[in-house]
Amino acid sequence: MSEIALRNVCKQFDSEHYGVKDFNLDIHDKEFVIFVGPSGCGKSTTLRLIAGLEEITDGELWIDGKLCNYLEPKERDMSMVFQNYALYPNMTVYGNIAYSLKIRKVPKKEINQKVRQVAKILEIDSLLDRKPVALSGGQKQRVAIGAAIIRQPKAFLMDEPLSNLDAKLRAQMRVELQKLHKELDTTIIYVTHDQTEAMTLGTKIVVMRDGLIQQVDTPQSIYDNPINKFVAGFVGSPSMNFIACDVYAEREKTALIFATTGPVKKVYLTGQNAEIIREKYNGKRVILGIRPEDIYEYEEAKAGGFEQNSVGVEETVVTREMLGAEVVLYFDEQHKTHAVRLQPSNQTKVGEKVKLYFDMDRAHVFDIETEENVLYRKGC
Repeated sequence: MSEIALRNVCKQFDSEHYGVKDFNLDIHDKEFVIFVGPSGCGKSTTLRLIAGLEEITDGELWIDGKLCNYLEPKERDMSMVFQNYALYPNMTVYGNIAYSLKIRKVPKKEINQKVRQVAKILEIDSLLDRKPVALSGGQKQRVAIGAAIIRQPKAFLMDEPLSNLDAKLRAQMRVELQKLHKELDTTIIYVTHDQTEAMTLGTKIVVMRDGLIQQVDTPQSIYDNPINKFVAGFVGSPSMNFIACDVYAEREKTALIFATTGPVKKVYLTGQNAEIIREKYNGKRVILGIRPEDIYEYEEAKAGGFEQNSVGVEETVVTREMLGAEVVLYFDEQHKTHAVRLQPSNQTKVGEKVKLYFDMDRAHVFDIETEENVLYRKGC
């Protein structure tokens, strides 16, 4: 069992710079928690604070109801997997996996049994006699994971363990890590800057920026219901489109007008969302957020019943990506490039125009100053 709680945790490097600030989080037993964010946001620092590799400047770290601020790393009963594998080059795979048990003077028979059991789980049982130099990147990472899991710690701490692997191998290892989490039935805390890893691996995501938590929720909730513009733009690929708009109330609808020159381009909010924006922002400027997959051509929009909610949104394609199962078209609006994900049957070429229809029930509206999501649904 492993229950980890961080209460107002801070890591201060000097009088002006914090690595982590006012960090509050509950990590429950058997959760797969992902710390995600851009480089320098404090995610690896937070992991090292939990591991005991960095000292906490202020706040409290509780593990299973025990205050652990001043415990040595070895007393916290956690195993860490690093980005650079951290294997002993002079030892075989068997020796690397067995090392933590040997220094604890576990009987040889028990060590042998556990090493072979772990190797079988990770499908490296045929590599036990090899040394790290003879292994591929993916095999080295499996050995590093094996060395971490053999002593059955309270939690596994993983610091960007897949970042040195190629794209195909990363995808394979993501699947293996999911299977491993289910098989081990234990707590994993995982750091990555890769939002694809975060979305596919985690049961809980912690989005960080500048040492502060932006949002904590399930992957789907963060994707569908981001709390602010930063979270909305960080999660998703291609990322969410952001277009500055002027709000104008029209009877039961609320129009968002975003063409600065030429023919009018506008989209309509309806229902409760229209009322929220009309009440707070009529006559003001906001930022419209819409994901590439929530923009359609006419026939699909008509089938979805929202073809009347876009007026005059015709864009010139500047780049086209054919990805087999889909085509991504890029267009420029307000001196920024935006994306739309369409069916592969779309034949629009670069330089041609395409009429687009927004599913405004899936749209988000952000305050232009605070960047908060005005339509954020608390508790959803």
